[in-house]
Amino acid sequence: MTSHDMNLEPSLKAPRVEFGAAMREYRIAAGMRQKDLAAALGWSVSKISMVERGDRPADEDFARDADTALRASGSLLALWRDTTHHAARWPVWLARLVEIEQQAAMLRTWQPLIVPGMLQTPEYARAIFRGKPGTTPDVVEQNVADRMQRQDVLQRENGPTLWAVIDEGVLTRPIGTKAVMAEQMAHLVALDDHPRINVRVLPRDSWLTTGLQGAFILLSGPRMPDMAYLESVTLSQITADADRVLETKSRYEMLHGDALSRRASLQLIEETATQWK
Repeated sequence: MTSHDMNLEPSLKAPRVEFGAAMREYRIAAGMRQKDLAAALGWSVSKISMVERGDRPADEDFARDADTALRASGSLLALWRDTTHHAARWPVWLARLVEIEQQAAMLRTWQPLIVPGMLQTPEYARAIFRGKPGTTPDVVEQNVADRMQRQDVLQRENGPTLWAVIDEGVLTRPIGTKAVMAEQMAHLVALDDHPRINVRVLPRDSWLTTGLQGAFILLSGPRMPDMAYLESVTLSQITADADRVLETKSRYEMLHGDALSRRASLQLIEETATQWK
């Protein structure tokens, strides 16, 4: 990846933006200018400006001093701790994916093994997370909660459109219990009514090997470069490298082109749901 491409990729700053915006509101409410707060904290005006824009992280000492100077009564410090915890919940690559999903207008995903995370039910996700060696019940529940929170972006009025192609084997691969699978299939059927979600099934008889290398997500939007999230067991990554994104797009087009129509996919999912019952 070139340095230019790396500069195009969104940085992990969403929690910082939230804290910075709140600090700015407290500063304005206190009748202080940036240079006044800078003088009170012993920092430069440029640092105050960068923190308020979310371009620079604030450490705990800075947040505590700002809380005191702005007479926020502990609220600003509490917000810093909350947003810092939020940023630390996921690995960096996953946190970046979540942030990019928030900016994207279009998500196109391929999944050869499991239902895409954005379309999973809590019980289906729970069964998957339980499969990680050495995991604990508390970690499983936090992972499930995080996954459900990621799905919230699809319910926003201006949320992204999601086109998902899944392998037919996903419909018949046992995850959890028969009841879990029946509920998950019913959920996919219900999603057919969602105006921005389109689910297609790649049938077994397609004989297509294009997607056997692994799952991926293509992300695009008017205020971001086209990007690809490439999934593996231990090292998933996000890239804006033009060649890799183009290759991933080509794979998606082949998979989507050989997939069943939306109506035929829905019928197959409905039939599979009945079998799981």
